[in-house]
Amino acid sequence: MKPDHPKTLARFASPGELLKRPMAVATRIRLRAVSDDDPVYLARVRQCMCVCCGLDPACVAAHVRMQSGAHGKRSGMGKKPADKWALPVCQACHTDDPDSQHRIGEIAFWDRVGLNPILLCERLYAQRGDLLAMRAVIMLAISERGRAIT
Repeated sequence: MKPDHPKTLARFASPGELLKRPMAVATRIRLRAVSDDDPVYLARVRQCMCVCCGLDPACVAAHVRMQSGAHGKRSGMGKKPADKWALPVCQACHTDDPDSQHRIGEIAFWDRVGLNPILLCERLYAQRGDLLAMRAVIMLAISERGRAIT
């Protein structure tokens, strides 16, 4: 009489042998972390004027945390977004005023300002090598505030 289940054809794997190699995972994490941080770009963002009130220079690089599938921007709980998703905002508009970004929430804040922050981040990051061009992007956004940006 033959058993209904097949016999083991290969040797048993030792515990942990089937897991991913730890070096490959560590390398991927390190590469991702390096590509998300851009201190030179953040320094240039801080030299631009505030997109809300026009204060020059803004002094704070506010990271946009909302996500957008159309723009390929993902977000995670408790994770700081990549530096390319930062906009120049003054300290008052960012945290201090009663209607600041941190007090009323990000979506309500950008709706009040009348800007699409994700699209503005993309436009600003595209000019990252030229501070004058970055300032021009911010001035154009301020002039178009309230109108639909395409």
